[in-house]
Amino acid sequence: MSDMNDLLNTKLISTLSCFTPSEWRFFKNFLISGVAGPIGKSLEFYNLLTDYYPHFTHKDLNRNRVFKVLFAKQEYEDKKLRYVMTDLFKQASSFLKFNALKFHPEESNYLLTSELAKRGADKAFLASYKSEEGNSLWDADYYFNRYREDLTYLNLYLPRQKRSMEHPIAAIARNLDVFFVSRKLQLLCEIVNVRNVMSTEYDFILQEQIISVLKQGAFAEVPVIAIYFRIFMTLTEPDEVKNFFELKDLLSINSNLFKRDELRDMYQYLMNYCIKKINLGDSEYVKQLFKIYQLVIENKVLFTGDHLSQWDFKNIVVIGIRADEAAWVFDFIEEFKKHLLFSERENAYIYNMAYYCFSTGQYRKSLSLLRQVEFSDLYYQLDMRAILLKCYYEMDDQETFYYHTTAFKVFLSRNKLISDYQRVIYRNMIKYATRLMKSYGNKKQLEQLLVEIEQVKQIADINWLRKKIGETLWKK
Repeated sequence: MSDMNDLLNTKLISTLSCFTPSEWRFFKNFLISGVAGPIGKSLEFYNLLTDYYPHFTHKDLNRNRVFKVLFAKQEYEDKKLRYVMTDLFKQASSFLKFNALKFHPEESNYLLTSELAKRGADKAFLASYKSEEGNSLWDADYYFNRYREDLTYLNLYLPRQKRSMEHPIAAIARNLDVFFVSRKLQLLCEIVNVRNVMSTEYDFILQEQIISVLKQGAFAEVPVIAIYFRIFMTLTEPDEVKNFFELKDLLSINSNLFKRDELRDMYQYLMNYCIKKINLGDSEYVKQLFKIYQLVIENKVLFTGDHLSQWDFKNIVVIGIRADEAAWVFDFIEEFKKHLLFSERENAYIYNMAYYCFSTGQYRKSLSLLRQVEFSDLYYQLDMRAILLKCYYEMDDQETFYYHTTAFKVFLSRNKLISDYQRVIYRNMIKYATRLMKSYGNKKQLEQLLVEIEQVKQIADINWLRKKIGETLWKK
């Protein structure tokens, strides 16, 4: 006999746990309707489980209790209960399939047109078939759906027609080619991106052939292929800056043709290109990245629903400050904080406002803000400690500065969640900021310090150190 209390680990409970409250209520109507077949004991089982939805973790919910409710005074028989659980699982699976069609009209339309064509309902078929032509999205899925619709037309409708009609085989082949090439390109871009970070190799069939024909101008008029091809070129030929600007223009012109999730991924490649250029010392791309952020914020490309990630929020603030757009940054923080998840809002708002205050010379206000909240997230803790160090330096509060550097080093040593890379760059920041404090007024030491910084490179806030050394040298 199965463990009486292992209901939670079944595929049935795993499935039912994912139902939203409205889906759970509608599931009852679905069962009663009999759409998915005879309901047997499924409705009784559903009514029992309603008392335990959505977690189903109560100690009273076990196989023995379920069996007693469903089969009254019969002796427990595991096989009988498993049959009922299987039936309800099948009903739940059918419900999810049915529900999914509401969110994927292209799938339901394809199924409908196929059925109409098979049944010879030609007038209704043609009306449904032509209705797809008004689609406003021209992503890879659009071409796949057109391929399927035209193939249905070719195989199930045309053979019954006596008169000569237009043959869509060329369009079918074209749509399949566009879908295939665009999806292959999309995957290829992801592979190249991963390969740039990790030493991983993939056997990517037809890569050379696809890239060769695209370089010769094939599919240049198809936005989804043109965009992914240009993304590929920015990844493989980063020194050819024309690829970046062409990609930027393509996205600007064709942004209305793609779903938000895919458009966000496309823009992420564009932003990553800027970040790599900035990291290589090309400051021109700070302004480029800032303009891109302005665009994707205005069009809500970075949003998930109505929410903006706290990390995107932070990146926008940092780039805005680096682009000398402090006034815009202040307005952005105040206006868009409401789009942060409630659970993250306070920390994200306080940190970014503290960063803004530090960047605009309001050091005491920055310190005051950072003291208002205890940051639990590791990245916030590291960045907060870096801001505190810079504030104490800017205020020439040497006693607090040295006390803070000691505490910062202890934090880096004891926290096991900090990666080796983070530990290195923040230790180097502490090291060179301390030498900067001690070298004030000594031109020779400052010049040597600048040389060392440029050799080491792996230093958090290296641009701030460069700026401070330069200002000190200029004063002398």
